[in-house]
Amino acid sequence: MDLRDLLSVLRARWIAIVAATLLGGLLALGMSLLTTPTYQAKLQFYVTVAGGDSAAAAYQGSLGAQQRVQSYAALVKSTDIAQKVADASDVDLSATEVAGRVTATADAKTVLLNVVVSDADPQRALKMAEAFGDVLPEAIQGLETPDGGGPALAKLSVVNPPALPTVPVAPKTEQNIAIGLALGLLAGIGIALLANALDRRVKSTEQLEAISGKPVVGSIPFRKNEDRNKDAAHIVPFREGHSPAAESFRRLRTNLQFLNVDNPPRVVVLTSSVATEGKSETAINLSLALAESGNRVLIVEADLRRPLVVSYMSMPDKVGLTNILSGQADFADVVQETRHDGVDLLACGPLPPNPSELLASDMAQHLFEDLRGKYDYVIIDSPPLLPVTDGALLARITDGALLVVRSRRTTADQVAQAVDNLAKADAPLLGLVTVANRPAKKGSAGYYDSYYYSSKNSSMVEQS
Repeated sequence: MDLRDLLSVLRARWIAIVAATLLGGLLALGMSLLTTPTYQAKLQFYVTVAGGDSAAAAYQGSLGAQQRVQSYAALVKSTDIAQKVADASDVDLSATEVAGRVTATADAKTVLLNVVVSDADPQRALKMAEAFGDVLPEAIQGLETPDGGGPALAKLSVVNPPALPTVPVAPKTEQNIAIGLALGLLAGIGIALLANALDRRVKSTEQLEAISGKPVVGSIPFRKNEDRNKDAAHIVPFREGHSPAAESFRRLRTNLQFLNVDNPPRVVVLTSSVATEGKSETAINLSLALAESGNRVLIVEADLRRPLVVSYMSMPDKVGLTNILSGQADFADVVQETRHDGVDLLACGPLPPNPSELLASDMAQHLFEDLRGKYDYVIIDSPPLLPVTDGALLARITDGALLVVRSRRTTADQVAQAVDNLAKADAPLLGLVTVANRPAKKGSAGYYDSYYYSSKNSSMVEQS
């Protein structure tokens, strides 16, 4: 995945990313509000070691003080010191609790000892800090006094006494919110990438071509109101202008004619992986686009299980293909002229109990060969490939199939299985046609088509 793909994934799932970011910030805010404030009372000690008057003795004394300050830092948390502090400060805490509330740090290069007492009660923190200021020097003096008596070898003095803390050091609400937002953002990006990895839906032309090994010869945009005929919502109003959908079907028409320049496909099956991918609409509108350029076109409703073409075109379906294949009628008796110039319709006819057998019959093969001589193009709407074998059988006895794929709904596995079904039936796959499942986003070709069309309409309205 390159940077452009990554940005595309993040843009497509920006709502989840924003939601995760806000959730992280809200959780951090909630935790901060529920956390008991903590106050710190601080004091600082200075360590001195007895030495002689000479420079060498003074240097040795300084080194001794630096070595001792590390030991004193560890001594602060001892049980004996903690108990004395608890007694001296008169707080209702055990020695273990006092030791858990105090930290001591010492820089190896200085003779300063820093002690910090943390507590939810600022007054109690101050009392314990003051008690450390009294108890610790006294304890050090006792430890540093020689057994035979005499002055102590080292001394601990308070140089910065504690003060009453007024501002809590925790929780740091603003910092916690910033961290929560950052973690939420990272979590949102992670969720988006994981969802994209688990999402098996087809998202791009490159992905489809990699799966099928065939070109995408047409991309039908998400159809808006201007792309629908006022009398039939499934039909594109080609005569009314250059809508995005009309232009996309014209491009499909051109690409179909150039699939094989010497012998372009003329009897073409429109099929899909599963139902509701838009193959019937595509078959109708491709036929209208072909007829628009002066061709004689026949639409064949060969979905003998769930025919939709006649419904979309508002045509009768009492007789049709099944009557011919069962020997009950001739083609000339059942073919219908439509209200679209240059377009005829061969309806489905009565639904048969054995559609696969009818479509695999010699009668079907002879019929399509005969239709090749009567029309410039024969566009066949067939059932989906995964539920039944009808589409593969039809593609085998014609020039091939166009596989219609509903982008961002059809899965890659469904496309791969449909392509495999055609290959196993020795049926040629001519190419793929994508049908958008949502409006085009800014920056895409479909978006610019829509933008151009909308701008053109606005100009025409202003001029009129």
